[in-house]
Amino acid sequence: MTVATFPLAGRPATRKPGSRSLILAGFALYAALLGAAWWALPRFVPDQASLRLMGHVLKLHNIHDKILGNASLVLLILPCALWLECAVTGWEKSSLRALLAPSASIKTDMMYFVLDQAHVMGLAGRVMMLGASVISGLALKDWLAARTGIALDGGIMPLPLQVAVYFTLYSFFDYWAHRIGHTRLFWPLHRFHHAAQDFCVITGARIHPAGFVGIFVLTVPMTVLGATPEAVVWVNVAVAMLGYLIHSRIESGWGWIGRYVLQSPLHHRLHHKLDMTQATGFFGMMPVWDHLFGGWSEHNEANIAIGVDTPYRHGFWLVPDLLRDYRDFWLGLIGKRRYSPSEV
Repeated sequence: MTVATFPLAGRPATRKPGSRSLILAGFALYAALLGAAWWALPRFVPDQASLRLMGHVLKLHNIHDKILGNASLVLLILPCALWLECAVTGWEKSSLRALLAPSASIKTDMMYFVLDQAHVMGLAGRVMMLGASVISGLALKDWLAARTGIALDGGIMPLPLQVAVYFTLYSFFDYWAHRIGHTRLFWPLHRFHHAAQDFCVITGARIHPAGFVGIFVLTVPMTVLGATPEAVVWVNVAVAMLGYLIHSRIESGWGWIGRYVLQSPLHHRLHHKLDMTQATGFFGMMPVWDHLFGGWSEHNEANIAIGVDTPYRHGFWLVPDLLRDYRDFWLGLIGKRRYSPSEV
């Protein structure tokens, strides 16, 4: 059984005098250096290049976009989330400190994050999803347009409005994808995420590579509904940032914002609870969907056990757990495995 409590809740943060100022000053310095690098990139690094390797010429195109796209998560979004959490909770309770002396559960988070950034998990997902991950929302949009004459174009809206509209749409589809992940059929693939014993900012990236529900319920609808590439990028940035924050060690419920606008870290901890005698709630990135379709409650006790009943190895060697969950999914699909009410 995977069990964890939240020793973070209910205790005031301990900070040495001036520690918050040092944290904020460090972030300001980092942001300035990152901004300088961003400014210098197009001025000193060519956008096209040719490399000669073993008699063959390799041409590289759109170098700037590739660098910025790959670096945005690791160098911008994640550091922002870590620094923000550290400024709120203090160093002693921060994810950054936990990453320097990781528990077995956080070691799993770390290894998964590294493998995901190295595209290993993406490749594994393509194999496990039997190629379903290569389905193109853009191709489907063109196919529908050719047969119906209807093609939605979000480009008619200003980019900020697009981001707001498509983030709301994304959160709607995410709510139902999340609900599907908690059904008996798909629970083995979502269970890996819920197996985390400790919350850490990067726990949000801990998603089974075979979790193909998101391909059909999230990625494809966004494109079919006319989201421009720029809007998709910014929506993904917002989703990634929120994902990091709700898995952080910040204890706040965010007041009325956490009740209706954006899910808070407190409510997501409640979603990860171990005790399943009462139904799981708080599915939506935007709580309004929980209010409308079910999942909202007034429970707000943060000092609860989190995890799942299924035993997990935890640690850097995560392959056995991933393969076991994948096997359990297929056994459930063909009716060879059933789950008790306490498991889902």
